[in-house]
Amino acid sequence: MGGLRLKFLSNGRISFRGRDVKRIGLLAGGTGIAPMIQIIRAYSDHIRKRQHHGPSSSSTTTAHRSHGLNLIFAAEEENDLAYMKLLNSVQNDFPDDFRVYVKVNVPPLGWTDGVGFIEPRDVMSHLMYPPEKQDLVVICGPPVFESAMVKILRRLGFESHQWFSYSEQDGVSAKG
Repeated sequence: MGGLRLKFLSNGRISFRGRDVKRIGLLAGGTGIAPMIQIIRAYSDHIRKRQHHGPSSSSTTTAHRSHGLNLIFAAEEENDLAYMKLLNSVQNDFPDDFRVYVKVNVPPLGWTDGVGFIEPRDVMSHLMYPPEKQDLVVICGPPVFESAMVKILRRLGFESHQWFSYSEQDGVSAKG
């Protein structure tokens, strides 16, 4: 199993399988948030270093900073939303670089975020759309979740090299 190998380079660039990545979308279902936390921490460190050292070239300024990392996190109910304190903290620390959108199937009274399953309009509004050449979407959750997300990405015009699905890497069908 090869796994996800993102390279956060010292020159401000991000690389995946030999290609530059400018926007990263994360689709997490339930416990699929766990590997996303590592990506978010690495990305946060990458942004901190870039802010400390300044951009190394004009290509890392505007295009790379406009919400370069977006997460849609879906769970059954609010109690299943692990790591929310960390996610909100990162969003507050890096408002120009990170956004999080949460959906639950069973919302508590007064819930103001998303309700139900992730739909194409959620990807369009909260992840990234239209797809660009240097986009990468990382998907992690139960195989049925990953399969549904792959179908949505295909429907929206994303190509297979623009996503990474953990269950595809594990040999479980998420091809959609």
